Amino acid sequence: MEEKGFAAMSVQHVADALEFSKANFYHHVDSKENLLYEIFVDTLEHSIRQIDDILSSGRSTPDKLRALVDFYVSMMTGRRAVMLVWFKERAHLTPPHLERVTQLEREISVMLDRFYSDGKDEGCFKRMDVDVMRLSVFGMCFQLTKLARSVDRAAIAAISVQLQELATTGLLCATERTT
Repeated sequence: MEEKGFAAMSVQHVADALEFSKANFYHHVDSKENLLYEIFVDTLEHSIRQIDDILSSGRSTPDKLRALVDFYVSMMTGRRAVMLVWFKERAHLTPPHLERVTQLEREISVMLDRFYSDGKDEGCFKRMDVDVMRLSVFGMCFQLTKLARSVDRAAIAAISVQLQELATTGLLCATERTT
């Protein structure tokens, strides 16, 4: 899907890439649209579990934010192809599948909006719109899908630390924040 796009990809392409027959594909998956749907649902359910684990942990709010950034970095680099397909091919979902995917996405948004809102109330986060916060943190991490596939784990870990720093302190040095 990443290489050809959903419309140009055939079930035979998938079967060939996985080294099994087209009949075997249909034994496990009803259609290529259902495959796309299953990829989306699996990714969303994985994300919900991970985000819930982070947010329900006993960590401090800043440490939860760092963990969220690290999770997003791992998603964007470890599941790069899935995330690229996500944004390019979503329109190919059937209405019932799109409805379920949208419901799961909303569940994530509600979890994160509550986290950012609570963080503002605690005085940990600046008084910004929670949608802007959520989209900014996710968006800066999503750009990592543009990295070369060959980036090693040490480089990814260093990138995660840099983005955690950016999310927790912003771009300005402490002396510049007061001017």
